Amino acid sequence: MNTILIKSGHVIDPANNIDARFDVLVENGIIKNVGENLSVSTDEIIDAEGLIVTPGLIDIQVHLREPGREDKETLETGSRAAISGGITSVVSMPNTSQITDSQNQVEFIINRSKELNLINIFPSGAITRGLKGANLAEIWEMKKSGAIAITDDGLDVQDEGLLLKAMKYAKTHDVLLMSHCETATLSDGGVMHEGWVSTQLGLSGIPEVSEDLAVWKNILLAEKSGARLHVLHNSTKGAIEAIRVAKNQKKMKNLTAEVSVQHFAVTDEECLGYNTNAKMYPPLRSQDHVDVIIEGIKEGLIDCLTTDHAPHTEPDKQCPFQEAAFGSTGLETSFAVMNTYLVEKKHITLSRGIELMTIGAAKVIQVDKGTLSVGADADIAIFDSNKEWIVDSSRSQSKGKNCVFNGKELKGKAIYTIVGGEIKMQNEKLQESV
Repeated sequence: MNTILIKSGHVIDPANNIDARFDVLVENGIIKNVGENLSVSTDEIIDAEGLIVTPGLIDIQVHLREPGREDKETLETGSRAAISGGITSVVSMPNTSQITDSQNQVEFIINRSKELNLINIFPSGAITRGLKGANLAEIWEMKKSGAIAITDDGLDVQDEGLLLKAMKYAKTHDVLLMSHCETATLSDGGVMHEGWVSTQLGLSGIPEVSEDLAVWKNILLAEKSGARLHVLHNSTKGAIEAIRVAKNQKKMKNLTAEVSVQHFAVTDEECLGYNTNAKMYPPLRSQDHVDVIIEGIKEGLIDCLTTDHAPHTEPDKQCPFQEAAFGSTGLETSFAVMNTYLVEKKHITLSRGIELMTIGAAKVIQVDKGTLSVGADADIAIFDSNKEWIVDSSRSQSKGKNCVFNGKELKGKAIYTIVGGEIKMQNEKLQESV
């Protein structure tokens, strides 16, 4: 029998309304008990005095690049990065070099994840074959093989008729459709947010209306079809307003929405100096959009927070801004970004932040994770919410060193990560088996 006792930590488990000093007992990979002053004989005792104990974080938008672009990231290196950030479960995006649009690709990811035995990887499958937006992929077959959702993330399905067909199909088979909202004819050629900064830099801009229009399109089609729709990485005032109308006025129960942490933390001014680490899609927006994104989070319009972790090689980023790849890494910094820019600034409580990164995400993808309930899988993260540190992406566990927060001081750090009752990181150091 393998047992771990986590002593005297400040346990935050929003799923069970726990926000107090408790002990947590783990037995054979399962949460055995959560309570005060537990006294049992165990194999390992973790002193969590002064630390925050939470369910393992869940990130439902992660690019792991394998299969096909193992030079950028692998399932192993991405999992190591997740562990370093206190993340125990991720949803992998299908826009790998070999597109995840068939059951074989889904099964490869699931089987490889089991071989690695590092974190829980839930693959998503493509909506359309090859992400080409022309024909539907093997949606039912992918779901039967274990795909948690379908998405053409990185691209929006521009053909409204085909998207409605996909939603109806998803509704029939109870498949979550996750949509990257973009109007291609409006964003084509743009490399950053259209505004004063893009004008200063002489760069082609991506107008916010490209996202606004696509969010409305997806919402209206989801309302028509009844499909479960999750709107990925919202970044504009218009997107938040569309979600507000859909949730509050239309009372849509089949709609969920996320914000990637960079979109409430930093603005398009990060692009000054032609900083390619700040080039991403959707682009970093101006302060007025950031302010509304934060208000949307405070209102409860947002169901979860993600990273949109997008690792790239150095040549992909160390080139002229116009030619650089879109994306930033984020698995190792997401908790710290949330804590620094939302909790420390008094926008939300730490408990609410944890909720958005655990049970909130679990509810979106409908998995039994994100909780410290007795009987639940022992996926646990332990954080020092007061630790201040400077991001040094050169030391990242990810192959990608392209982090928009590189060089910034953040507050909050993962100290321990436990997955299925196995300690994967201890005192900020990955274990030899990881």
